[in-house]
Amino acid sequence: MSKIHVLSEHLSNRIAAGEVIERPASVLKELVENAIDAGADRIRVEIERAGTRLIAVSDNGCGMDPDDALLSLEPHGTSKIREEADIDRIATLGFRGEAIPSIAAISRFSIETRTADALEGFRVEVAGGKIVETLPAGCAPGTTIRVRDLFFNTPARKKFLKSPATEEHHLEEALLMLALPYPRITFELLMDGRVAIHSPASEQLDSRLRAFFGRHFQDQMLPVQHRENGIDISGYIAAPGFSRNSRREQRTFVNGRAVESPALYRGLREGYATLSDAGRYPPCVLFLTMDPGAVDVNVHPAKREVRFKQEYVVSRAVAAAVGMALRRRRTPVSALDPKVPMEPLLESVRIHYTPSPVRQEDFFEPPEQAAPAALPAEPLTAAAPPAPPAATIVPDTGLTDQPRVDREPATPLPPPPAKNPEPHAPEETPSRTPHPLPGAMVFNGNWPTAVIGVLDDTYIIASGPAGLVLVDQHAAHERILFEQLLRDSSADIPAQRLLLPLSVELPRTAAAMLWRSRDLLEKLGFDLEPLGNHTIMLNAVPAALPTGDLEKLLLDMLAELIENTAARLPLETEFVARAACKAAIKAHDHLTPEMARQLLEQLGKCRQGTLCPHGRPTMLTITLAEIERRFGRK
Repeated sequence: MSKIHVLSEHLSNRIAAGEVIERPASVLKELVENAIDAGADRIRVEIERAGTRLIAVSDNGCGMDPDDALLSLEPHGTSKIREEADIDRIATLGFRGEAIPSIAAISRFSIETRTADALEGFRVEVAGGKIVETLPAGCAPGTTIRVRDLFFNTPARKKFLKSPATEEHHLEEALLMLALPYPRITFELLMDGRVAIHSPASEQLDSRLRAFFGRHFQDQMLPVQHRENGIDISGYIAAPGFSRNSRREQRTFVNGRAVESPALYRGLREGYATLSDAGRYPPCVLFLTMDPGAVDVNVHPAKREVRFKQEYVVSRAVAAAVGMALRRRRTPVSALDPKVPMEPLLESVRIHYTPSPVRQEDFFEPPEQAAPAALPAEPLTAAAPPAPPAATIVPDTGLTDQPRVDREPATPLPPPPAKNPEPHAPEETPSRTPHPLPGAMVFNGNWPTAVIGVLDDTYIIASGPAGLVLVDQHAAHERILFEQLLRDSSADIPAQRLLLPLSVELPRTAAAMLWRSRDLLEKLGFDLEPLGNHTIMLNAVPAALPTGDLEKLLLDMLAELIENTAARLPLETEFVARAACKAAIKAHDHLTPEMARQLLEQLGKCRQGTLCPHGRPTMLTITLAEIERRFGRK
């Protein structure tokens, strides 16, 4: 008996759906792409329950007659290509004919469509890939597709969906990526009856850029216009100094299709050269128009990845376009006119002042309230730290629990000094005497007892009872702030009010995430007020957070929470963990030996000082036995 058999049409459609339809946003993308290919200039999308209950896409495109409507439900039924040569020159967004049958196989699906010259429309009802009903329908010219109960017959796939907030973000992002390259089309998105996106048609991209990302974002962008080797490049790139913590806001398009390509990212990186910070990514919205035969879009099932026949040519063209846009931004400084006499210029900048008899420090620290002198460090103890007394194990957000002794709340770590401080006095030669740590650390392992130094401005080197201890300064400070924020949010500790409230303009998706999670943020200590669709007023922050670049901290935290794909904690705790991660000192931030000692002292007061909030170790030990073995002593 033969072991090989041909799969049924129903089963093959289910398999194809698993490749093409990853989440509700995939359905929206495929249906809106079909509407754009149909020549629509107005597209309306309705979403219910993050797409699991309903995804409806209506357009005023060319529509279909009854025969075409039925053929569109057949596997590989398409009007985009007809012969093999067409695959090498794809000029439409869709072409495989897999999307509609794949979606219909895992949902309750309906099509209402009518051509402009027809007197009536046509309606098809499908359930789980099987046609249930066909009948005439009264409808406007164009097509309306409704997808209900997505994944109703594939419950395993439904379990892998993220939170409704995350899925709604992906839906908004999918429509945004389709609306950017087509500003002449009106797009509207309704989420559970509320208008999430309404973008009227426009000849220029500027208005759409401002509506989607805010005025501040648009003001930081530079226009790009360049042509090289048959490649037209247009759009916007970020001005130097404006960056994000991930590549998520580097949006690149080829022939109207949103794509991801190492060649494009390499061109961006080379164009900025040294003008972008390491580990940061300048946002961009770049459109490449080129010969369809020079790019292969038939690489990824979801058509996200593309390949170029000449990657180096594309990278070089992008780098040249970015470099020219950056050079155009520089305004030449006019030289002084030699005919203008210098005396009036000098006279105009003379400064006259009268010294005040009151000393400046009198305003900040009266003599009777002077700060006490710093306490001397506790003596180094040769013995191992004493064992902790009996204590109740407290759950620690799903991570390994250890008994801890109740201690006073840890004080925030002082901010690291500037990378290049102003030279004002000769520095003293640092002492090589190890800085001792308190001897009552609540940890029965190799807890560090004295600071030896700092390696690469990243790892604190300390000695312990069993050997050498390396501490990751970022992971350690992240754990300290994490527990401090958790303690403050549960104890109703007042937030730290800002002397001057900060106005922050957010991208549309970040603003949506913020308002959906406003109660959680206010519980942590953030005081937020709306100033518009995408602008907030930040009045207070958690007391444990440093008041440095709060706008960058908030934007980075929201950007990571939006994705939330690697979240190992509940969303409430994930907010705390992300806030701690963004506020903590980073690798290569300089710490003095005294600051390193304070960091380890505060880490010792944590309930779980050996792990960061997401389970990464804060320290590792190189035992004396390992050191002796490496030196050949044993």
